[in-house]
Amino acid sequence: MGTLNLNINQILDVIKSLPVDEKAFLKTYIEKDIEATQTHSSLTEKLLKGPVMTDEQYESYLQLRNEFNLWAKKLS
Repeated sequence: MGTLNLNINQILDVIKSLPVDEKAFLKTYIEKDIEATQTHSSLTEKLLKGPVMTDEQYESYLQLRNEFNLWAKKLS
């Protein structure tokens, strides 16, 4: 299937020519798409602003993970 190369004015002209029920469907579709994009962006922003480990905390985590793995091997 080929691609259409339309500018915004051409797209608006096509939308204006649609029947009312198809315009309503398009409006609902666009609103849901915008909401999903905003939700995704909001989640991404929250995750990026969240707490992070310091290098010292990460080293401690690695050491504890290693010790836990050794302990788990002893049990099996």
